[in-house]
Amino acid sequence: MKLGEHIPSFSLEDNKGNWFNSDEYLHKKYFVLFFYPMDFTPGCTKEACSFRDIKTEFDQLDAIILGINGQSTSSHDKFVKKHDLNYPLLSDKNAVLTKRLGVKKTFGLITPRETFVFNKEGKLIKHIASNRADLHIEEALQAIKKDQEN
Repeated sequence: MKLGEHIPSFSLEDNKGNWFNSDEYLHKKYFVLFFYPMDFTPGCTKEACSFRDIKTEFDQLDAIILGINGQSTSSHDKFVKKHDLNYPLLSDKNAVLTKRLGVKKTFGLITPRETFVFNKEGKLIKHIASNRADLHIEEALQAIKKDQEN
């Protein structure tokens, strides 16, 4: 997916068993979609908790944070509860959204660490592909702030 392209419409089940429909938030919220390899691994836990710790800043910018990988909703729910995450984790079991955004799984199995930031109109304003979890949070935040200045 290239900068300026529009977010594909999607509906995925969250950690509570509810369906998240992107169309309900389009033109209302910025989207921060962070794809991560696996619940409970050290790097993914650090990234998820970092998003948790700074969520109020994203809230103030009208941004919704969504963590995504192909694991089950029950695994996500345990992860959310253990680390007191304050945003939903979505299960992309069939890799529908993963493929639509062009995220290429490592060895065809593992979701890589990638973050996509879309503005309220649904245009991609930032794509971050790095193993360094800390970059994703700060770069996503800065992308939204920069977009709001323009």
